[in-house]
Amino acid sequence: VGRQLMEEAVVSTQSTGGRYDKGIIHVTESFAVPHQETDEEVCMGMDYAMRISEMQKKVNTNMYTVGWYSSGIQINDYSNLIHSFYKIQFPSPIHLTLDTALNKEQKMKINTHITLPIGVKNGTEGCIFTPVPHEIKGSEADQVCLKFFQGLKGNKKTPNFNDPEQIVQSCDDMTSQINVILGYVKQVLSGEVAVDKEVGRQLMEVVQAIPNLESDTITNMLNSHMQDLLAVEYLTYLTRQQLAIGARINQIL
Repeated sequence: VGRQLMEEAVVSTQSTGGRYDKGIIHVTESFAVPHQETDEEVCMGMDYAMRISEMQKKVNTNMYTVGWYSSGIQINDYSNLIHSFYKIQFPSPIHLTLDTALNKEQKMKINTHITLPIGVKNGTEGCIFTPVPHEIKGSEADQVCLKFFQGLKGNKKTPNFNDPEQIVQSCDDMTSQINVILGYVKQVLSGEVAVDKEVGRQLMEVVQAIPNLESDTITNMLNSHMQDLLAVEYLTYLTRQQLAIGARINQIL
C-alpha cells in the first residue's frame, strides 16, 4: 500500500461514509479511493482516503468512515489487507460487495460482511469475512430519480430534463395513487372489501404527515425556495465564468 498508486489508478475500491446508531450502521455516502491490484500486490491511496474523510467530517460532523465496498463478489487476501486499513478508522468496518454482472433477474447482487477473529490463542491468528444482513432504503427524491431513469430503458433519444414537465408527471402519478387509495377506502366503507387494520394505520400516518398550512404560507415558502434556487444558479454562473477566464489567461501565458 503506497503513494505510487496515484500515478496509475484503477477506480474500483470505494470508501463508505455513514453513522452508527443503536447497533445499526447507516451508509449514506461514498467516495472513490484509487487503487491498483496485480497478481503480486495491491496498492491503495491511503493519504487520499484520509484527506477526503477529514473533509467530509468538516461538512458533517456526524459523518465518518464505516467501511468500504468494491465491485465483484469475490473476497480474497487483498480484501483482508484493505479491510485492515479501514479498521484503523472504524472498530468493525463493513465490507460491501457489489456484483456489477447482472443475474437472470437483471439485478445486481449486494452482500455485506464483517470480519471475525479466528485461530489459536497465543498462536496463529487470522480473520474470516462473515455475512451480515442489510436493507436498502431510498428517500423519496432518490425514488423519483430512479423511476425517471428506469423510464429511459430502451430509449435511445436524449432524455428531457425539463423541471416543469417532471413536476407535472410527478403530480399526475400522485393523483393516480390518491385515486387508487380513495377507491379502496370507498370499497371498505361499502363493505365490498374487508377492513385491514394495518392498511388503515398506514393511511392514518400518511394523513398525519401532511402539514396543515394555509395557502399563503405555502406560497411564501415556494417563493423563498425559488429565490434560493436563483441565487445558487447565479453563483454557479459566476463560477463558470471565472473558470473560463482563468483558462484563457493560462492559454495566453
